[in-house]
Amino acid sequence: MTDLGSVYEIELELDEPLEIKSDAPTIEVDGVAVGFATESESGTTLTALTSDPAVADATTVEQGWFAEAGTTDEAAVPESAIVETEAVSEVETAPDAAVHGAYAYTKSIYRFGDQAIDLAGIGGIRGEVEGKIYLPTTGGPRPLVVLLHGRHSSCAGTPANPLRWPCSPTQVSIPSYAGYDGTAEALASNGYAVISISANAINSNDNQLALDYGARARGQLILDTLSLFQKANKGEPVVLHDAATGQDVTLADALTGNGGTEAARIDPSVVELTPADLKGRFDFSRIGLMGHSRGGEGVTSAATLNQGLAKPFDIVSILPLAPVDFGRMTVPNVPTLVVLPYCDGDVSNQQGQHMNDDSRHAFGDDVLRSDVWVMGANHNFFNTVWTPGRYEFNVSDDWSGTNPNSARANDEVCGTSPSASATSIRLSPEKQYDVGTSLMAGWFRATVGGETQFLDPFTTGAKTATTADIDVRTVATQPSSARADLETFESPATTARAFGSASLTVCASLDGRAVPQELPACSTLASAQVPHWTTVRFAGDVVATPVGRLSWSDATGGITVPVPAKLRNASAYTALTFRTAADETVPYGGGTDLVITVVDGKGKTFSAAASELNPGALVRLPQSAQNPTTLGKIVLQKVSLPLSEVAAAGLKVNDLREVRLTGAPGISGTPDGAAYVSDLAFDRPALGKATTKPVISVDTATTYVEERSGAGEVRVPVVLSAPAKTASEVYVSVMGSAAATSKVGIIATKVTFAKGEVCKSVPVPTFGDDVASTAASTAFTISVTNTRGVVMGDEAFGQVVVREDDGVIDGEELPAVGVAADPCAEANTRAKGGKIATPNPPTPPGEHVSVTASGFRPGESVALAAGDTALGAQIADAKGSATLDIVIPDGTPHGSFAVTATGAGSSIVATGAVKVKKVPGKN
Repeated sequence: MTDLGSVYEIELELDEPLEIKSDAPTIEVDGVAVGFATESESGTTLTALTSDPAVADATTVEQGWFAEAGTTDEAAVPESAIVETEAVSEVETAPDAAVHGAYAYTKSIYRFGDQAIDLAGIGGIRGEVEGKIYLPTTGGPRPLVVLLHGRHSSCAGTPANPLRWPCSPTQVSIPSYAGYDGTAEALASNGYAVISISANAINSNDNQLALDYGARARGQLILDTLSLFQKANKGEPVVLHDAATGQDVTLADALTGNGGTEAARIDPSVVELTPADLKGRFDFSRIGLMGHSRGGEGVTSAATLNQGLAKPFDIVSILPLAPVDFGRMTVPNVPTLVVLPYCDGDVSNQQGQHMNDDSRHAFGDDVLRSDVWVMGANHNFFNTVWTPGRYEFNVSDDWSGTNPNSARANDEVCGTSPSASATSIRLSPEKQYDVGTSLMAGWFRATVGGETQFLDPFTTGAKTATTADIDVRTVATQPSSARADLETFESPATTARAFGSASLTVCASLDGRAVPQELPACSTLASAQVPHWTTVRFAGDVVATPVGRLSWSDATGGITVPVPAKLRNASAYTALTFRTAADETVPYGGGTDLVITVVDGKGKTFSAAASELNPGALVRLPQSAQNPTTLGKIVLQKVSLPLSEVAAAGLKVNDLREVRLTGAPGISGTPDGAAYVSDLAFDRPALGKATTKPVISVDTATTYVEERSGAGEVRVPVVLSAPAKTASEVYVSVMGSAAATSKVGIIATKVTFAKGEVCKSVPVPTFGDDVASTAASTAFTISVTNTRGVVMGDEAFGQVVVREDDGVIDGEELPAVGVAADPCAEANTRAKGGKIATPNPPTPPGEHVSVTASGFRPGESVALAAGDTALGAQIADAKGSATLDIVIPDGTPHGSFAVTATGAGSSIVATGAVKVKKVPGKN
């Protein structure tokens, strides 16, 4: 532990490199997570910052995982609280997209090399361009689906490459991209082209080098792959340079000679293609994206980055599978299916629930958003290359692990040991894979191919032959054109009113946030138990999923919601729907109930119990004695009252005036109860309409500040790519500390842009001392997330970097960074560039010349360079100008001598040229 001056740096040495998984690492001091950990490049050292001086007296320091924060194996729940679940028996009502069609298809591998492309946001690292193509042999363009795997081991065997990537010559490069054959072949046999992308280089470097843990890199890799195949589709040349071999690789090269790859070894049926085989074979007007695990955040990143392009791709569908959502991205205009496994042992807080929660009302767009919970599934078994028994290297059951005596292996709900077999809801690896294939193939056939017969599982929860006996729960938010919102419960200014013994509060987020919240917390449970409100890596204090929290003491209590006059005619809709879950105060093993009453203009009523419409909606989800702070989750589920039943009871569905939700005894049998409620609406099943158009994006910038002494502030810029077209809002987070003496404070601030505005600056508290430190600077992450009306840009992450200005112990101070008077003005100058002025008469080689750089911060060091050659540095004056006296090197050719000036704090760059005089014998 090192005292950096009001901030303590904890460094933990590991016995071996950290396991590569989707979750984010933390450091736990005496069993409590003190902060997110940064991995060293070797993967054997973790570093975290904290302002808590109590860490100086720590007795234990251990590595932890973010999604498991607040969980324990020691706590127990009463035996009566353990839910014993049985397989759900349903009648097949929808066609199964897992069934192969009549199209013949080929499978092939493309490989441009291990270091064939620059990785976005992972400076200086190049990654592989490799993957698997599944292509119908029938001619003509085929709808295109792109698959992206998640964060898994990249290399197997020893010795490892100390640079992490590429794999060493004695290692196996694990082909995670080859693990989705079930989905890819089901689609290809029905006429779809599929490309599954490798992302091992990103997996090997994201935690160590990417501010956003690789989300931007994954999204850009998808877009780069689309660009590559778009050229191939047009018959244009495709050539990439592989830095690993020093060779230029053509598309023809990439498609041949791949028989020795690991992906070919496990699938001998792959064949070689030629560039001619790809020409005209992809329909780029219909593109769907699936991403697993961190790949799930990758496809949301691809969708948002795409919308920042002047000519975006026609991405009409995305499917995050068991995703992380570290950045709380919102995605407009694209139908989205999020698949969440209840027994996920990697992303065990199911933070991907935020994806649709955050997007569903953020843009007023017209697309379907659906969440599907697969109750017996874990994280890994949707990919055969991650599944024991189906591949040899670096495989595991992410829930049960490798210790058969662990609490997870013996868990009554999700365990796989013989002792758990009588009560466990776990699916076999084969069954889980088949469920994934059915869901993924069905979603893309419905949303990319327009085969609407496959849509029902994602709008109404209809079952297929594969899912008929599986507990799969669908919660859909229908498109805006197919939905009339009566009350979303997102604001305290709700139209709902409590009556009788009931009380109603609009709540949001999980208790214990470091930043004061606008709304009371919805839950005090462990983070892993509340996917709607769980904290995330880069937006942990941003408001999460507001809902109504209703409680009652007897059957007289409930809420009433008036139907607005313009929505009273519900004849265009098929159901009255809402999301609900039993409150955390309802005991495990029990449940509560609500009676839904509809009132028409003549006062006639119709009532139905939620338990009749969805028997599991208000029953606590499965809990275990072994993992009571991971399971027993609260997940909002859909209750749907058919309006045909309302009409059959004699009510006029074209004149509905009021909806009541009244408390009732559930399976617990008690008259009192409590429930969360959300999204009360009239709706009908529909896909809506995906639109492809540029959307204004939002970015920030890394901001440098002098430490100074005492309390102060630094302002960070938040910049739109164009003036706001409508009122838009974003959340800016800085991951500092709540301690008053922290170098940088913690904030989570909502920023609103009025129409026409482009830039705002956000104040961040700072605190400096007069003591030298061992670190020349300390950095804290900035994120701009949870956007409404705009999307996250490619610079939505940055840092506040505090320069140590009191001396560096056993080191040198960094160049002075000065003080920014106006971050927005500075951002504008940074975009345009500074200025360089040089003497007009040419200067001979070997003689002095004065160069003046302007447009910089007062007090910052401005460095002048010619290419890679440093020419000197000078502190900018009060007007932001710096004049340097340089010598034109002997031998400099006559003409122009290019120079560049760079500000150490502003990052402003100015370019110019010094005129060099021709001198016979010298140049």
